[in-house]
Formats: sequence, structure tokens, C-alpha cells
Amino acid sequence: MTTYAATTETGMPRRKSFWDIILSERYFKWTLIVPLLITLAAFMLYPTFYSLYYVFMRFVPLKEASVFVGLDNLRFVLHHPHFLGDMANTFAVLVGCLIVELVLGMLIALLFSREFRGQNLIRGLCLLPLLMSPLIMSMVWGYLLQFDYGFMNQILSKVLQLPKVVWWGPTMAKVSVILLTSWQWTPFTVFVLVAGLRSLPKDAFEAARVDGAGAWYTFRRLTLPMLSPLIVIIVMLRSMWLMRLFDPLYGTTRGGAGTESVDYLLYRTAFSYFDIGQACTIAIIALFLTLIFSFILYRQLMHALGVIK
Repeated sequence: MTTYAATTETGMPRRKSFWDIILSERYFKWTLIVPLLITLAAFMLYPTFYSLYYVFMRFVPLKEASVFVGLDNLRFVLHHPHFLGDMANTFAVLVGCLIVELVLGMLIALLFSREFRGQNLIRGLCLLPLLMSPLIMSMVWGYLLQFDYGFMNQILSKVLQLPKVVWWGPTMAKVSVILLTSWQWTPFTVFVLVAGLRSLPKDAFEAARVDGAGAWYTFRRLTLPMLSPLIVIIVMLRSMWLMRLFDPLYGTTRGGAGTESVDYLLYRTAFSYFDIGQACTIAIIALFLTLIFSFILYRQLMHALGVIK
């Protein structure tokens, strides 16, 4: 059916142009959504399905053509001597970072939620770690924690008169990765929680104060339950990002000293051994585990918001 706009000077109806149609009230919502859908299809859906295709293929660039191998890649990855260990390393760093960031972030957020002199300057300085490139940040921390001339060991040995610590050895390397990652991303937790604390209703806290409730009781019974949706969101986002932990390892241990993650194993498989099929299999497994974990956290978020019981 032909669409016409207002009539022309001769009395004949004028046909709507393409721009009139896409900017009309009926189609404008699709005008905004379609570019996003095209972008997602080009940069997310296509690579995902292309990777899924290579899960069932044996492909080493410049050496051989693609050969269908069925589930051989999946069996090989699941029986890989490093895969389960790297998965355990990934979850250990994930849990460690979440604990440090949530505990430290909550303490700093409670401090920042109050008014004090110089608060804007201090809050601005706390944003600096987030502005740094993760790779550059990890290289800087690599030098700070260096055994012989690193700043931290100089403080320990010359100021505190304590023995030096092998920060990048098998014992402490994983802890060091957790510390430097938490140092960069704790400000994210802080400012999300500060925004949540400032939006809490004051009437409930005033009533608790009148009833004689202590600070710890008020925090445990009022503050934490009200902030639980934000906490779940922080855990969900940080878990998805930590499952793809790569830059801190590349800038410090290069996956050594028992710190190799699933993402670093994927990198070695794809760009050191050039086995695209196995690398895509590792990527799909990591994606599948991330989706499961995110779905569980999403359900918890809906519970916290009262959407589902």
C-alpha cells in the first residue's frame, strides 16, 4: 500500500520519502534498534557461531586444510593436562578478587558516603586506577614487586627490617595477581556502592537510631539488604570480566608460577601452537561456564529485587 504525505501545490498527494518513513513515530524505534542489532550480529554473533564451527574442525593455519573431527577437540581439551588446573586458577583468582573488592570497596564506600573536606579530590584520585591500561598497570606492578629492587621489597627490608618476599614465585604469584587486579577494580565497586548508599531512604535509619540500634546491627539489617541488588550486579559483572583474565598475567608472570588462567591457555593454544580448533573449543567452554554462572547470579538479582520468589 503506497504511503502519501500532504498534498503538493497542484493538489496531488506527495509520496513520503525514505527519511520521512524511518523518522516517523511508527518506525523510529526500529531506526534506533536496527544499527545496534547489526553491530551485535557483526561483532558478537558471527564470531561466536564461527568459533562454534571450528569446535568440530581440525585446523592449523598454513599447515593443513580444515578437517571435520567431531568431538575430538572437546575430548582433547577436557583431558588436557593444564585445562582443569587453569580452570581452578581462574576461579581461585575470581573468588579472591571478589572478596577483596567487595570487603575493601564496602569499607571505602561507607567512608566516602559521608561529607568531609577534600572529598572531591580524593574521589577523583581513586578513579585513577580505572583509567590505566590493564597491561601497563600489570607491568608497573611487576616492577614494584620485583624481588631485588622492587619498591615493596625495599620497604620490607630497609624500613620494616623484614625479609624480602618472592612475590612472583609459586607461593605468592597468585596472591600478587589478586592484589594488583583488585587494586585496579576496587574503585568500580566503591563508586557503585557509594551511589547506592546515597540513594537509601533515610527514614529507616532514623527510626533504627531512635530505637537504639547500633551501627553494626543497622549495617547488617538495613544497609546490606538494601544494597544486595547492587552487590549482585557487581559480582555478576566482575565475574564475567575475571573469567577473561589475561592482561595482568601477560604483563607479569606470562602464565608461569601456577597462575595460568583459561584465557591465557586459549592464547597459547591459538597464537603459540596455532591450533584454532582447540582454541575455539576452550573459548566456547569458557563462554558456556560464564553464561551458567551469570544466569545463577541473574536469578539471585531477580530474587533481591523481588521480581521472582
